[in-house]
Amino acid sequence: MNTNMRKIQNVLKLTLAVGLLTVVSPFTQNDTMSANAQEISKSGTTAAEFLNIPVGTRATGVGNAITASVDDATAMYWNPGALANVRQRQVHIEHSEWFADLRHNFVGLVLPIQGAGTLGISVSALTMDDMEETTFNQQDGTGVMFGAYSYAAGVTYAQFLMTDFAIGGTIKYVHEQIWNSNSGGFAFDLGTTYTTPFDGIRLGVRFANFGQKLNIDGKDLNFEGVIDEGAGTRRPTQRYETNEFDLPLLLQVGLAWDAVENETARVTLMADGVSPSNNNQSVNVGVEAAFFNELFAVQAGLPDLLLDDRMFEFAAGGWVNYEVNQGLGLNIGYAMQSHKYLGITNRFSLKVSF
Repeated sequence: MNTNMRKIQNVLKLTLAVGLLTVVSPFTQNDTMSANAQEISKSGTTAAEFLNIPVGTRATGVGNAITASVDDATAMYWNPGALANVRQRQVHIEHSEWFADLRHNFVGLVLPIQGAGTLGISVSALTMDDMEETTFNQQDGTGVMFGAYSYAAGVTYAQFLMTDFAIGGTIKYVHEQIWNSNSGGFAFDLGTTYTTPFDGIRLGVRFANFGQKLNIDGKDLNFEGVIDEGAGTRRPTQRYETNEFDLPLLLQVGLAWDAVENETARVTLMADGVSPSNNNQSVNVGVEAAFFNELFAVQAGLPDLLLDDRMFEFAAGGWVNYEVNQGLGLNIGYAMQSHKYLGITNRFSLKVSF
């Protein structure tokens, strides 16, 4: 083995070691902190919080512990580097009835390029029904309707740099709208995946939502104020100023291990360490069991372990593969998440490979 190859393998081994430390780091918080010290949650301190809503029934079913084992169009969200593992053209469509009549949807298209990596295009959106305006004087509604929505549209490219090591990136435009006011900006995701020589354990690393700060702007922020009601004079039109907020920057490192793998069954164990800018560190763990040469699978997971204000209690799901003919396959997926106060959310997906 030549010197350059040894150097590359040493770097990858170091990356694996760092990944292992990151996964377990939430368990090893500084024990010397004062017992009276209180950790302040950063939840709700960033813009575009919809970017934290998980994508993919498979990922949701294993409690979001998917960074090291994602292998379909949802890699554009979870780990852009893993998109290099998609060897067929693929269309992924997904729908979820989120909380409070919110709807979350994802559409992804993957186009492998012979000898030149993999290209993907994706859109995720959070939408809701129109609402009626209310004012101080008309608290039952004015009859005027308005809407609100958020979306992120991105382009992803991934490539294998070595047989077992791939890297990829996503550039995306993030937009939020409420009535006539909106905010928008560009962000970048980066991901890598590496199959280690240690019993085929896979390592995935994801950096997400590095980009512009967002602030709301639009004509809804205009207002006129009365200076002297008796004289009837008014101030000229003025505008409220809104602060800029960071996007929810996130580092996620995951490991996946096929504990059982044969023609009859495959059992994969997964664990991810998550370090977000808008919350405390946490761990996701999950398991997936597939049967009869990947004909169908079931999943279970525990997201957000170690969070003091943990809201999602558990997740479960499954999928079924159906080969229409040679070269054309369908995958139908379902997943659910249980929220501590808001109940269960359901997610459905359809994946077409051709």
